[in-house]
Amino acid sequence: MRKCIFISILFSINFCFAQVIKTKNIDSGGSGHYQSIAVMEKSLPNFTIYKPKTLKQATKIEGKLPLIVWANGGCMDSSINHERFLSELASHGYIIIAIGKLQMNTKEREHKPTPDEQLLVGLDWIVKQSESKASEYYESIDLKKIAAAGMSCGGAQTLNIAGNNLIKTYMLFNSGMGEMTMASASSNSLKKLNGPILYVLGGPSDIAYDNAVIDYNRIKKVPVVLASHPTSGHQGTFAESFGGSFARFALDWLNWQFKGIDRSNIFIGGDLESYDNWSIQSKQF
Repeated sequence: MRKCIFISILFSINFCFAQVIKTKNIDSGGSGHYQSIAVMEKSLPNFTIYKPKTLKQATKIEGKLPLIVWANGGCMDSSINHERFLSELASHGYIIIAIGKLQMNTKEREHKPTPDEQLLVGLDWIVKQSESKASEYYESIDLKKIAAAGMSCGGAQTLNIAGNNLIKTYMLFNSGMGEMTMASASSNSLKKLNGPILYVLGGPSDIAYDNAVIDYNRIKKVPVVLASHPTSGHQGTFAESFGGSFARFALDWLNWQFKGIDRSNIFIGGDLESYDNWSIQSKQF
C-alpha cells in the first residue's frame, strides 16, 4: 500500500500515490497473456483502472505498456457496461483509465453524467503516477503510446480532447458527430485530430452509423478507418464474453499502432477473413 504526502504551497496539493481500495475480476481476467484486474485507487476514486494483475511481470516482458483513456456510453460515470471489453484489452498488455468508480454490480448505484473533459483528469493522474518513484505505476506507462477512446456519447468526450499532444490515436465505438454538438464536441473537433482514428459501428441499425459516415467523409488530414459489424446495433459486442469481436478489432488496431504487429492487411487492405460479414473502408494512410 502506498502512502500520501500533503504539501501546502499557498494551497493544499495532494500527492497521494497508488493505493488500491477495491478490486474486481472480470471474465477470469481475460483471454490474453496477462490476467487482468479492475481496481479503484484511493487518489483517483472517480475512475476505474483495468490493468494486468501482475503489472511488474507484464512490463518485464513487454516493456512500458500503452495506455488507453476511456469514456463511457451516455457520458456516464460507470464503465460496467464496457468492463468485459476493457478487461480483455488489459489482459493483452494495456492499461486503461476509464471514467467512473469501480462498480461491482449493475444495481449498485444510479449512473450520472460526467464533465465533458473528465478524460483529462484521468490522463493527468496516470502521467504523474508514471513519473513518481513512489507509485506502483512508475515507469510502467509508455507516454508515447496513448489512445483516447469512447462509446456513443463517450466518443464525443473523446473528440472533445482531440489535439492533445499526448494522444497518438483515437477509437470511437458506436459514435459519430455528424451535425451534432455533444460533450462540447462537434464537427469542428475533427479538424483538431492529430493522429489516426478508428470508427467501429454496429451496422446500419446503429443510431450513430450515419453520423460516423459523415465524419469519415469530412476527415481530410489524418488516416481514418470506418468499420462495421453488421448486426450488433448501437450496443456493439461489449456484453459478450471477452468483449466479443469489438475487443478483437480494437486489439488488432492497438497492436498495429503501438506494438509493431502489422495489421495493415485489415485496416488498409480490407482483409476481413477473421471478421465475418464486417465491412471496412479506409483512407489517407
